[in-house]
Amino acid sequence: MSYQFINSDVALKEFCTHLQISNGLALDTEFMRTKTFYPSLALLQVYDGINLALIDPLLIEDWQPFVDILKNNKIEKYFHACSEDIEVFTRHFDCVPENILDSQILASFLDNPLSSGYATLIDKYLSIKLDKSETRTDWLQRPLTDRQCLYAANDVLYLLPLMHKLKSLLFDNGFLNAAYEECLNAVKRRSQSPQADEAYLQIKNAWQLRPIQLGYLKKLASWRFEYAKTHDIALNFVIHQDILWSLARYQPKSLSELSALGMNGKQLRLFGDTLLSILKKASEPVAQIKRMTDYPDYKKWSTLIKEAAAEISMKTGLNSELLVSKRHIEQFLRWHNHDITEQPELLTGWRGKLFKRILIKDE
Repeated sequence: MSYQFINSDVALKEFCTHLQISNGLALDTEFMRTKTFYPSLALLQVYDGINLALIDPLLIEDWQPFVDILKNNKIEKYFHACSEDIEVFTRHFDCVPENILDSQILASFLDNPLSSGYATLIDKYLSIKLDKSETRTDWLQRPLTDRQCLYAANDVLYLLPLMHKLKSLLFDNGFLNAAYEECLNAVKRRSQSPQADEAYLQIKNAWQLRPIQLGYLKKLASWRFEYAKTHDIALNFVIHQDILWSLARYQPKSLSELSALGMNGKQLRLFGDTLLSILKKASEPVAQIKRMTDYPDYKKWSTLIKEAAAEISMKTGLNSELLVSKRHIEQFLRWHNHDITEQPELLTGWRGKLFKRILIKDE
């Protein structure tokens, strides 16, 4: 296998001229993220069926030719498990690639698990076994080894024929359009940037707190979120979420009380006074977090939806895991109980065609 290693603006611009006439591109990223808030892009892999390139982002300054390719909605962009890739592109290029198809999502319409791995699918559909030993390698090291480069190249070399195979099978079974729709919705969800004032909703067991305590948690989580972004530190490496929860629950008033709740010496020196200042100010109550099981009709609808999914799965061959997730049930319950106005996914799009008759009839 041959590939081009691109490490200059001139070479990237020339490579992108070849990509402009492509109908579909296989893309992947290698990045590092251990203690940082943002992923650190270490390598980009691109393959159009003829030209395969490994692009070194550490040496490229002018990304505009590549961004133009990403924004070209006439070119399909093929990824496998694109969630983190989307975050990488948003961070480094301030854009989400247009017209994304995710092989993991397409494969799920062929009765594969939602979390099917790339190597597993390549083996199943192309009868090729891939070496995944470099998965945990340090991609920011330079120079990259031949083994690393081969591993990275394989991630796009076989993605293109895999996508062609999956699309062909989905066309035959009638679910290609549904798979396209599912990819579009998934990309839309994953493109939504988290906001500081909603960071408290991601704190484990936040639902246990009363409105006043939640008000403190909201302020604390918002402060931590902004600090982490500004200093590019992973959230829990600023202060662990369990400590934030305890601060909101008990509202300590001194450094010694902060220490008793689990803050170490360094954290006390860096953040102690700031946190005490936040906790000293009166908190505005925040509406208690509703869990799915808090809805009075939870059991009825949960059972009905799962039974409907099992019936639909039998008729269509689609995986029940694909048809309905916990998120779908919670979304439906929130809509049914008028907590949200937007129609849930179970009543719209390709799922709506399968579920609406059952759920609306029984409402």
